[in-house]
Amino acid sequence: MDAITPVSDSSARLLRTVLFLDAAVFFSAALFNFGLEVRLGFTTLRFADSIWQAGTGETVISAVLLAAGLTGGRRLSWVALVMSVLGIAFGLSSDRVQGAARDLHVVMIALAVLVLALLLATGRRPVADRAASPEEAK
Repeated sequence: MDAITPVSDSSARLLRTVLFLDAAVFFSAALFNFGLEVRLGFTTLRFADSIWQAGTGETVISAVLLAAGLTGGRRLSWVALVMSVLGIAFGLSSDRVQGAARDLHVVMIALAVLVLALLLATGRRPVADRAASPEEAK
């Protein structure tokens, strides 16, 4: 009778997978902001202007994204999403974020949109199912 259909476990697994991927991207950005250079034959992956302060924020955000992926907690996932969106907006507002750093922020935007869509999709369950779900307690 409910217009909202229950979400499959595969959607929740996909959300957790995307949170792990997002954490890995943020952690990679942090490493590049701390000065990491990866030599790939004829080229080197690095940020033109490493910003350690941004790396610190990205490390914190990646830790929260990782925790959200590990626990599967919806509240923590929302907190991680908000933190990542604020971090992305702050990063893109900086004139020092150019080249590879800006490109990585575009990837972060795509992941944030995907996390948002999955959070909204996995939250669309009938109220009776939510009350009985142990996931909501997290």
